Amino acid sequence: MRRLRKLLPAVCALAAAVSLSACARWILPSNSQTTESPFQNYQSAEDAYNRITPYVTTVTELKSRGLNPYTTPNIRVLNYLDLVPRFLPQASLKQEDLDPAVRACLAARDHCTGWLAEPSMLASDRTGNVPLDVLGFDRTTTSTGWKASMLLLIQNGVVVYKLWSGTPSIIETKRDTKPLGPFQDLSGAAAGAATSAATGAVKP
Repeated sequence: MRRLRKLLPAVCALAAAVSLSACARWILPSNSQTTESPFQNYQSAEDAYNRITPYVTTVTELKSRGLNPYTTPNIRVLNYLDLVPRFLPQASLKQEDLDPAVRACLAARDHCTGWLAEPSMLASDRTGNVPLDVLGFDRTTTSTGWKASMLLLIQNGVVVYKLWSGTPSIIETKRDTKPLGPFQDLSGAAAGAATSAATGAVKP
């Protein structure tokens, strides 16, 4: 009976730790970062891109679909000087290496405009052990989301070229471990102070 009483606090502490770990997503901090756009997810952005047809889709049609840099947030308007380094990032690349539609648009200079949309969504959650996280011993952060990039070249009010890239699914895990927990930073500060004091002591 005495042994049972001695084990009871340890069992209760273990149960509490397990319970806290199960509730990590509700207890530990989290944050999210979203680039506002007409797209709710990666698939909707890709679908919108696929509906654009070079030499067919007009600026008026783009605006009717919610792609309007003057009313839709986070669509960047690029001039031909902004576009050149995007298509010719290296000196070894030449105009002849480019798609004919790109060459013609860049040659039009002021009549060539780029629309760049880069929608994204990234959420970060601390997903590790709650007691170890709160005390600063071990913190695990999991980031999930997606990001995409849609570039449209527009000449004389018509899309003449389009380019797509993106990451449909982002999953990244970061783990920070501090063996001394909350005293880790204090030990570093103390060591720094001791070094400074020692350095000052040896000065003539």
